[in-house]
Amino acid sequence: MAAEALWWRMTRILLPPMGTALGVTVGGALIGGLAQWLAGEPAPDYAQLAWRLRIWAVAVAIGGTLTALENLEREFLTRGLWGAARDAATVAVAYGGAQVGYWLLRWIARG
Repeated sequence: MAAEALWWRMTRILLPPMGTALGVTVGGALIGGLAQWLAGEPAPDYAQLAWRLRIWAVAVAIGGTLTALENLEREFLTRGLWGAARDAATVAVAYGGAQVGYWLLRWIARG
């Protein structure tokens, strides 16, 4: 029972940053490609646009790069490893969501 509660709690904490980063990567690449096409540029490479947007997607998902890093440091110094591990996991999961968005667009563009 306690393991299920921990799993549910971690899912509620980590799913929003992953979904946000995934959405920013895919949506940004698609909208950027549409804008490139409307501007009369050659056919966009959506996977390349997604590759360049990954770091910005992570920054959006964690609420700003410097703030998240400051929180990570503060958590480590005040509350110990659990808070720092939670914040580090949030950054890692956000990066994973951005990477999944890139892989998804790369798969669609090649197929």
